[in-house]
Amino acid sequence: MIPRHQSPRRVRVVGSLLAAVWLCAGSVALVIGVFTPRWLLMVAGVAALWYGVVWVFVVRQGRQLTAREALMPWRIRWRSDA
Repeated sequence: MIPRHQSPRRVRVVGSLLAAVWLCAGSVALVIGVFTPRWLLMVAGVAALWYGVVWVFVVRQGRQLTAREALMPWRIRWRSDA
């Protein structure tokens, strides 16, 4: 259930901005980590990409995800009213 102070439009706008930032940052970290052999930077890049994907799922749902949904976004049950 979405709290009254969060509109689905606001969640989608903020979520799309956060998804873009995290996906870009993760991609840049991976590219830098590959060209300069820094495995810790590559791990951080993969984590940032995963977090960006979670925000993409938030945008698609139009609501914040629970902790279980964030850890396993492929198991999200899609709502028809979103």
